[in-house]
Amino acid sequence: MRQVPAFPRRALLAGASAAALSPPALAQPSWPTRPVRLVVPYAPGGPSDIVARTVQNPLSAALGQPVVVENRPGGGAVIGTESVARSDDGHSFLVADSPHTIIPAVQPRVPYDAAADFVPVGLLGAVTMVLMVRAAHPATDFASFLTGALARPDSVTFGSSGVGSLTHLLPEWLAQLTGARFTVVPYRGSGPALLDVAAGQIDAIFSSTLSASGQLRDGAVRALAVAAPERIATLPQVPSFRENRVDLVCSNWWGVLAPSRMAPPILARMSAALETSLADATVRERLDALGVERRPTGPAPLAALLEAEFRNWVQVARTAGVRAP
Repeated sequence: MRQVPAFPRRALLAGASAAALSPPALAQPSWPTRPVRLVVPYAPGGPSDIVARTVQNPLSAALGQPVVVENRPGGGAVIGTESVARSDDGHSFLVADSPHTIIPAVQPRVPYDAAADFVPVGLLGAVTMVLMVRAAHPATDFASFLTGALARPDSVTFGSSGVGSLTHLLPEWLAQLTGARFTVVPYRGSGPALLDVAAGQIDAIFSSTLSASGQLRDGAVRALAVAAPERIATLPQVPSFRENRVDLVCSNWWGVLAPSRMAPPILARMSAALETSLADATVRERLDALGVERRPTGPAPLAALLEAEFRNWVQVARTAGVRAP
């Protein structure tokens, strides 16, 4: 049996403990004393940026200080993430997503510890990953897709947003669970990969209804299976992988993390403000319109998700021999 290295559970759960502080500890009139930074480690306009800006104004109102969304792209999210890990101003937070838990599995020399250098504040939401194929693909459902892949190893081509990305590791994980072999084609981003699937240049991709809404609506791609525990509201006609007896559950999620040295009362105040913001009717309507699924808020659910994903992606990447360049 493969041994997966342990990640510091204490660091992951520190934020969850902060949420249990008594009401007097939550009332910190001295914090925030200046604008609060939400660092998005990607360029403007992407899903992480959109989700962060959706909660920006309600969060400002809840904290009584401006909340500034700061885009710090580069290094596949490493540059922006490191900037928060090294921050000691008490007002900087990271808007993290699934790659936060994948990077340690495929890039062992990043300049921070993705688990130990951060504590969870709260989840913002998630989108279920979906297996999609080109419109003219002969498979009519997941069973026929898998049958074809098993009969012709390496013949099915998957598009990915790059080596070591979520859309790369998902086909690798599916292969490990089913015994199939796929050819994964790296692109410079998931957008170009999805366009080539829609154009019929490659066979398949793991994407979300948020990213592929236009292609799904136009019939340029077809969804064969959703990586959720059960069917999802946005694709009620599409079975889950579990309905096909494949235990693959995965979403691209967004959550707020803080530097691990941040004081517990600040973490608790920020977590409470985040919950208030996510309960705002306008925020809920906007996230619903984007197809972003609401998840339990607070640090504890995010801590549990982080711990599970750190372990899973190490195992998947090691088994597949995936290392980012």
